Parts: sequence; structure tokens; C-alpha cells
Amino acid sequence: MFVKALLLVVSALLYVAALCLPALHGGAEHVSGVVLLMLGWIQVLDGQCVAWLANLLFFGAWLCCLFKSDRTALGLLLSACLIGMDTFRATRYLKNEAGHEVMIDRVGAAFYVWELSFLALVIVVLMRLSKKPGVKRPKTV
Repeated sequence: MFVKALLLVVSALLYVAALCLPALHGGAEHVSGVVLLMLGWIQVLDGQCVAWLANLLFFGAWLCCLFKSDRTALGLLLSACLIGMDTFRATRYLKNEAGHEVMIDRVGAAFYVWELSFLALVIVVLMRLSKKPGVKRPKTV
């Protein structure tokens, strides 16, 4: 029980930490995770990448965890991990409201911490699923 609660806290803290870190780098410029959270939907509408939608799946998975719908949470989290990988497809981001764009050189630390927050919650869900009745466990000799 303690490990699951700890991993839930770790997942939330990793997500918050990702908001504070640089997420995308382009030349001497970078954009932070919180800016991408607020404005990443523009890339979805622009057709660049759909990685921002992983946030919605992550929040949905948290709700499923709260209501103990673990299988649904697992599906949402695995989808979030895969959809988040679409970040590598993005080639540019808006620098300001004037429409100036910056070409993306590489993803920043925020991306990896963001994905780790998903994986921490996946571990919690898998631990809960392994403890549920009806899940057959191999007999030990």
C-alpha cells in the first residue's frame, strides 16, 4: 500500500517537475513544459503532432485510478505513452503570439520526465491489477 501511494505521489511530482523544465529546444531558444501544456493544442490543430493529447489521457487515467477502474486507466496510460512519443514528429513551435516560429533541434528534459510520470502511474495500475481476485498467479514450488 505504501509503495503504491508513494508512486502516485512520484507520478504527480514528476508531472509538475516536467512543467518547470525546458521541453523543446530550437537554436538558442527553448520552450518550457508549462507553455506547451497551455499552448500545445495549437500543434494539434496545426497538424504538426498530437502529443499534447497525451495530457488529456493522463488526466483521464488519474480519474480512473481514483475510481478504481484500473483496466481503463492502463489502456489510457499506455495510449498516453505512445501518443506522447509523437513529440519527436514536431518540427517547429510558435515563439510568440506574432506567429514567429522556431525550428526544433531536440526535445528537452521535460519530455522524458513527462513520460516517466506516465510510467510511474502504469506501475501503480499494474500493481493494483496483480492484486485483484480473479487474476491467476503461477504457483510457486
